[in-house]
Amino acid sequence: MTRAPGRLLVVAAVVAGIAVPAGAATGGAPCGAPDQAPGFESPARPGVVPQVRCMDLELARDKVRVAGFTRIDWEDGTGRHRRPIEYRNWVVTDQSPRPGTAAASRTGVTLRVLAYGDRGAPPVPDRSRAGRVPKVVCFNLWEAAATLRSAGFTDVVSADATGRGRHQIIRRNWTVTGQTPPPGGSWRKSTRITLRVVRQSERPGC
Repeated sequence: MTRAPGRLLVVAAVVAGIAVPAGAATGGAPCGAPDQAPGFESPARPGVVPQVRCMDLELARDKVRVAGFTRIDWEDGTGRHRRPIEYRNWVVTDQSPRPGTAAASRTGVTLRVLAYGDRGAPPVPDRSRAGRVPKVVCFNLWEAAATLRSAGFTDVVSADATGRGRHQIIRRNWTVTGQTPPPGGSWRKSTRITLRVVRQSERPGC
């Protein structure tokens, strides 16, 4: 894989044992909590590499898959070749191809990761603290649930927005048109989040 000069410098620093700030590889700001990631509230688009830098690895993988890419790999940013076990405990600090790249589904996507708490990585996020509800309208249901889970909200249910009581068996086939509570505010992480959905073919304006 051809690497840009900036990436070569980062790799050299890792091999030399020098700590690399989380934003150094792409020139972005250092990462914070997962819900502060640049692409956190942006729905994935089919055939376009999503922006997943600063997300936890679990959500990043889900968003890449929602975009249609199935060849996903990751590399330890410290150069120690560690393999993630609990993906939510790792943060993406760089990615290749770059966000916004239009590519075929067979294109490989590589994510560089650090464990939360590593030098150059954010501290371990406290997902139990009350916090804002992310905006997930126009996300497909699978991506929406993964985004809410990354922010610490685990009680997520869905309902047919047409009132016909249809069940959401394959979550990728449904699109979120509304959510309760609404985005924002400060909510306990035990709060139930209800997502109103329609089939993808019925999605209005998304």
